[in-house]
Amino acid sequence: MRKLLFGVLFMIGLFFSGFGLYACEMRYSLVQPDGNELDISPGDPAGTPVILHAGESYTLQVVFIQDHRKCVTPAEETVYLVDEEKWKLTKEYLSLQLLSQSDWREVSTGRWEQEIEFQPLREGECVLEVIRDCPKGGYDERLVFRVS
Repeated sequence: MRKLLFGVLFMIGLFFSGFGLYACEMRYSLVQPDGNELDISPGDPAGTPVILHAGESYTLQVVFIQDHRKCVTPAEETVYLVDEEKWKLTKEYLSLQLLSQSDWREVSTGRWEQEIEFQPLREGECVLEVIRDCPKGGYDERLVFRVS
């Protein structure tokens, strides 16, 4: 009976440890208008949104780290949504106006970086959703901003 219990616990441990092997890792930092850099986390457990000021320009630095080999979804297929729409230069009516977006560049094996310059247009809460759709678990997180 003891061996059976140990075996079941071992299998459960293997099952749950496998989840982290396939997830993508994304890191974010925000360069503020004064040049200060702020690390931000999606889904902040404290529920504290990042404070932005309407009309100011910000740069979001995004780092994508491949946590598994042979990723079938390239960095370029990362999708950004604002107001539940694709974030594009031509969509000047969104609550966060996209000003520029660099191409992804591989800075080391399996590590990619991108810079996105944007400007909040109106006061209130804005959500930036980052999605990577892939068969190995993918990624779907939200960055919450409060604009004053």
